[in-house]
Amino acid sequence: MENTDTRFFCLCMSPAIDATVRLPHAPRGEGEIFKDVAEDENVGGKAVNVARWLAIRGAEVACGGLLGEDNDRPFVKELAKYAIEDRFVRVPGATRRNEMIVWPGGSVKLNRAAFPGLGNGTAGTGGTDVTARAIDALADDVLSRLSGSSKMSRADAVAVLSGSLPPAVPKDFYAKAVALLKSLGLTVVLDASGEAMKLALDAGPDLIKPNAEECEALVGFVPDTPEGFARATALLREKAAHVVISDGGSGAWFDGEFVAAPKVDVTDTTAAGDTLLAELCWRMFGGGTGKLGEHIPRAKVVRNADALAGVASRPFEEGREKLGERASRPFDEGRGMREEGKWAVAAGSAACTMPGGAPPPVELVERLAGER
Repeated sequence: MENTDTRFFCLCMSPAIDATVRLPHAPRGEGEIFKDVAEDENVGGKAVNVARWLAIRGAEVACGGLLGEDNDRPFVKELAKYAIEDRFVRVPGATRRNEMIVWPGGSVKLNRAAFPGLGNGTAGTGGTDVTARAIDALADDVLSRLSGSSKMSRADAVAVLSGSLPPAVPKDFYAKAVALLKSLGLTVVLDASGEAMKLALDAGPDLIKPNAEECEALVGFVPDTPEGFARATALLREKAAHVVISDGGSGAWFDGEFVAAPKVDVTDTTAAGDTLLAELCWRMFGGGTGKLGEHIPRAKVVRNADALAGVASRPFEEGREKLGERASRPFDEGRGMREEGKWAVAAGSAACTMPGGAPPPVELVERLAGER
């Protein structure tokens, strides 16, 4: 592992236990039964996947959000394994389980909603009541716990907000989180979709990573040509300093420049985008080469512990006065992101070779990047 002074704080509101179920052949019809199928299982959720890869790369990482208290033991074990600081808020019930069902030449992904009972019955599977009136307080608790660390007052801290929101969590949660974290002086990376991402753009995140399909909700169209990706990037960079648009297995566009993905034998794509984003953050802001993060000016950092706690504990309805701010333009236009993008797509492709969202070998990432 390498070492870096950068602290990463990853926010995961929709963690999951990710399973890959391998069938010997494609389903042949209704009612077919597969016996003794092989299965791999790993804890995940987009920001958990990001946190794990950053930790593998040698970063100091904390991860927080929501976690079902009925089945948190695998998460506790995984976070401890990679020395990731656990700042999750436990809620009644169980964290969801998602499945990727694969067979030679095909696959299907089953994603469940996270904590579907929040606000209308149960927090998770089989949990106790959590009323809608408690949702705002719960959201405040998440942000307070994540941002309450004294380590977050460092000017080189980076927050990665990634994944969907549970149905009952307000759609402007990420908007508030981005505004709050930027007010503390952090660089903020956002990987979300739909209305939650659209609202958060007005808070000025430093880097965003939608995929091509998710661009429709943000800019009104799905890019499918180089000109389309260039147009989408330009529109999104009016709100975010850096824009990465992933384009499935073909590669990704980094501030409008395409980097093709290396070819690999695909097992499971669950953590591909998350590993891509984590490697990019490592290269831009952590101990990897590039250090684009040095170009990102940060807001005045809150160093007084009492002041920090005061900002973190503001009511959920507050903190929106900053939502009109736009991201600064820190990008060195002459430099480009190709080198960082090369490593990012290599990591994303390597992740596709692993079952159940498991992290790929660093050696494979290095080999794939070296072939570019």
